[in-house]
Amino acid sequence: MIFGSKLLEYRKKNNLSAQELAERCEVSRSYITLIENGKRLPGDKLLPKLAVALNVKVEVILNWYLEDIRERMKKNLEL
Repeated sequence: MIFGSKLLEYRKKNNLSAQELAERCEVSRSYITLIENGKRLPGDKLLPKLAVALNVKVEVILNWYLEDIRERMKKNLEL
């Protein structure tokens, strides 16, 4: 859930509501909420939009994504 928690943290740092972030990224508020709650990971086309909306480099967003994938894989291997 690394990606979701980072997204929530940076959204709040930028004083954005989930609705405002969703509008900037052209997705639904519920999709942003699913990502922040760790239920979904964003698609590849959303990553650069999130970077722009949160005023961070795309590399930062990609790093969150990769960290999250690594964490999920590690948990699956432990099962």
